[in-house]
Formats: sequence, C-alpha cells, structure tokens
Amino acid sequence: MARTSRRILLYLRPYRRAFFVALACTVLFGASEGGIPFILQYILDGIFAQKNEDMLLWLPVLLLGFALFRATFDFLQSFLLARLGHLVVRDIRNEMEHKILALSPSFFVHERGGDVLSKVTNDVVLVRALLTDSVSAAIRDGIRVVVLLLVAFYLDSILAAIAFVAFPLAVYPVTRFARRVRKLARRGQDGVGNLSSLLQQTILGSKVVQVFGREDFERERYEAENQRLTRDFIKSEKVRSLTGPINEFTGAIAIVLVVMYGGYSVINGSRSQGEFIAFLATLFLLYEPFKKLTKVFNAAQQGLSGADRIFELLDAPIKIKSPAKYKPFPSSFSVDIEDVTFSYDTTKRPALRDVSFSISEGGRVALVGFSGAGKSTLVDLVPRFIDPDSGIVRIGGEDIRSLKLEDLRGSIAMVGQHTFLFNDTIFNNIAYGKKGATRAEVEAAAQAAFAASFIEDLPQGYHTEVGEGGFTLSGGERQRIAIARAILKDAPLLILDEATSSLDNKAEREVQAALEALEKERTSLVIAHRLSTVQEADMIIVMEDGQVVESGKHEELLRNKGAYERLHALQFRETTSESNTLPVTSMTGST
Repeated sequence: MARTSRRILLYLRPYRRAFFVALACTVLFGASEGGIPFILQYILDGIFAQKNEDMLLWLPVLLLGFALFRATFDFLQSFLLARLGHLVVRDIRNEMEHKILALSPSFFVHERGGDVLSKVTNDVVLVRALLTDSVSAAIRDGIRVVVLLLVAFYLDSILAAIAFVAFPLAVYPVTRFARRVRKLARRGQDGVGNLSSLLQQTILGSKVVQVFGREDFERERYEAENQRLTRDFIKSEKVRSLTGPINEFTGAIAIVLVVMYGGYSVINGSRSQGEFIAFLATLFLLYEPFKKLTKVFNAAQQGLSGADRIFELLDAPIKIKSPAKYKPFPSSFSVDIEDVTFSYDTTKRPALRDVSFSISEGGRVALVGFSGAGKSTLVDLVPRFIDPDSGIVRIGGEDIRSLKLEDLRGSIAMVGQHTFLFNDTIFNNIAYGKKGATRAEVEAAAQAAFAASFIEDLPQGYHTEVGEGGFTLSGGERQRIAIARAILKDAPLLILDEATSSLDNKAEREVQAALEALEKERTSLVIAHRLSTVQEADMIIVMEDGQVVESGKHEELLRNKGAYERLHALQFRETTSESNTLPVTSMTGST
C-alpha cells in the first residue's frame, strides 16, 4: 500500500508548486474550523450570559468575514486539487498509451483487450478520485481533526481526555477492515476488466454469435460475470458500511461521558455554560471530519486497487526494444535468417526449428506451406514483433537486435492477411503510411493498388469513413487500401503475408501486377496464397511443421517431385474444381 501511494504521489512532482498552494488553502480552510467553538463561546458568554450589547455591533462583521474566508479557501482547495487530479490522470493515461505502443504485439496475445481498456478508462478514474476526493478530504479533514483536538485540549484537557477514551474503539475497525476492503475492491476492478473483455468479444464477434445462434449463451455468460461483479461490490460496500455505525456508537460513548462529567461540573459551578457548550460543540465538530476520514480511508482502498492494476501494465517488461548502444542502419537491404528457432510456449514444440535462408538485396523470396507451417511466425521475426529463442536475423549483414528499432521498422512495409483499418477516412488510412503525405501521393498510391476506381465511386470519395475495423468496405477493398498504404511508405523491405488473399481473381491479377512492379526495387518476403503468384520468385521456401523442407525455383521444385510438387498438384486440383463451381478462396492460411 505504501509503495503504491508513493508512486501515485510522484506524479504530483511536476505540479508541486500548485500542489503546495492547494495544500496551503486546504490547511487554512481546515484550521479555520477551530475558530467556530471560540466564536460560539463568545456568543454564549458575551451576549447571553453577560448581556454585552456592544458585541452585536461587530459580531455580524466577524461572522460574515469568517464565512467569506472559509468559502474562499474552500473553493480554492477544491478547484486546485480537482485540477491537479485531472492533470495527473492525463499524464498517467499518456504514459499507459506510450507503454502500450512500446509493448510487442505478442504481449496482447496473452492479455485481454477489454481488461487493458478497463485499466486505461475505469481504473484511472478511481485514481483521479483518490487524488482529488480522497487526498483533498484526507488533508482537509485531517487538519480539522488536529486543530479541533488542540482546541478541545485547550478548552478543557480533562474533558478531552475523558472523550478520547473511546478513540481506540473508533480507530480499530478502520484499520481492521482496510485490507479486506482493498482486496474486495481489487476483485471488483478485475471483474470490470472481465466484463469489458466479454463485451468486446461479443461486439467484435457479433456475426459469429448470431449465425451460430449463441445469443443465449453469451447473455448468460455476461450475466453470470456481471452477477459475480455485483456480489463483490456488495461485499465491499458491506465491509465499508460497518465502519460508520461503529464510529457512531463510539462517538455516542464519548459524548455520554462528557455530558455526565461536564454537566456535573456546570451544576456545581466549576465550569461556565459557555465553556461547556464550546467544548461540546468542539466534540460534535470533531466527530464529522473524523467520520469522513474513516470513509475516505475506505474509499482510498478502491483507488489504490485501481492504481495497482495500472502499475501492472506500466511495469510490464518490454521484451523487444532498441539496444542501449545501437549500430548505424546498414545501407544494404539483404536479409539473412541463420539457424532460427522460436517457440511461443517453451512447453510445446517450437513454431520454428533451425530455419536458415537468405534474400539478396532486391531479391524476392516466397514462403509456401499449409496452415501452421510457421510462415507468419517467420515473417514476424524481421520487424522484431518477436525475437528468436536462438539464431540470428540479419539485415545488411547486421544482427537486427543491434539496430535501432525505429530505424528497422521504418525500413519495412507490411501487408498482412488480416487487414486492419482505423476508424477514419480512406484518405487518412492510406496516408498513415507516410507522415505528411500529400493528396497527390495518396491518390497515386491508391491508383497503383488499383483502389482508385472504387474509392472515386463512393459518395464521399477519399473522405469516406470506413467504420470500426473498416467493415463498411468489402474484404478486397480493405486489402487494396492496406496495399496502397504500403506502397505509399516506399520502404526498401517489403513483407506480404498473403496480401491478396481477400481479392477475387480479377482484382488479384490487377494488384499482383502492382505488387510485382513495387517489388522490383525492393527486398521482398512473400507468403503466397496462390502458388501462381510466386512462380517468378528468386527462391521459393517450402515449410512444414516449422522447418524448411525444400527451397529453389518453381520449375526446379516441380522436377524434384517433393513437398512443393504435392502442394502444387493439390492446389491445381482445387483450382480446377473451383472453375467448375462457384469461386471459392483456396489453400493456405497463415500461422
């Protein structure tokens, strides 16, 4: 708890001047409450007991001035701390976004997207509440408690000592329940993350849910998780609610003791009515901030549990990063894969085993094989989405792990099998490939990708919004937008992971011509969807079960009568069958 609290407070460091101003305002506001018992005593003794008419002249000015003083500093401390809370949350959100961008794609294979989103959206709100409401209340009410304690002992040390006999009884439940409240709050926040993940899956997989008639299953699963979440929150509220009644009872004990002893002292004349009422008022004034402090302490546990979840993300190790001292990026763009082995899970068989081959600068190498052969895993090594367990990947003769990551990825253009478009316009999705791209450059890239014709037929043209994931466009249209984006980047290294898999035969021929023209001056690594598209490759790599089983040119591999020939014959039969029926996309997917 202490470590988490310290880390949160470190975010206030850039705003320490504003924080200390807010703190001073809070101290002044809290301390001013100590004047209330004295004002009350003067009113009771001066007006009611001594009948002092002169006090009626200056008392209104005093009361209004006192009220204005408190109102001014109440506003300042509330506004300044709220502003600080929003600034800190902004900084935390920015840091989380930077962290998410720095983490390798493999991190999100094991993390639920909805849970990550919940940390960025829901948990930071709890931290803001901790910094604004809890910290503000803790300082303000803490000062009030300290000042009123001093006032109580100043007014009557004996009555103060009697009153605080019950103090340990009030403190115990707060400290006793704090750990339980935080544990339940953490379970609740994890539950919110689970709920967000389920909802995200339902939204993204809505077609699958509906076509398989699984609405009832998804509804029941969501309701069950929602019920668990509600149960955890109710348990948390039950524990938090116990502290209030306990404090009420201990406060009543203190008041009873004070009334019994103090009332007797007033009766026998050892104390004035004003002194006794002033002390009793101090005790009542003290009760309110003390009760608030117990509630703040419980509420802070929820904020701290949210902070714990945030720091889990911020502390996640960045496995793929630039070396501390990186080498200059090579001027040559040859690629060498040397004895590479990689496993997603060390307990399972490797996805790649002792893979080796080379691509000369400007060369074109194609990877072919059935689904699960390791093709997509292999191409993920080049931009360092993953690093090999053993072996080396070189560009221009340099180990890519010795190069600056930004330079490496800046030299690569990639079009994947599963096209991702941002919820933005077609223009901005294509322009994403080059910072500051002009209209002419975007249109030229679209023309080269054979996307211009369908874009210009749209009512809004290049300003058409593609929707979430680009799903307002067909699969082939999305793929051509992605290809245009890669063309615009104009990178020396090109990776095509079944880049034409979503296109029909006519569109594929058009785009394939554009890609072949693009590849002429670039080092290209291509995962083939149809073998006909890679027959002119400088080398074809045939993969099975994470290994290279054959390599060579198209005609050579056919003559060898090996794995490639069998793959070719199978696809030829499928193509022949498709030509006699409806068009169906054939053959290999990615790993």
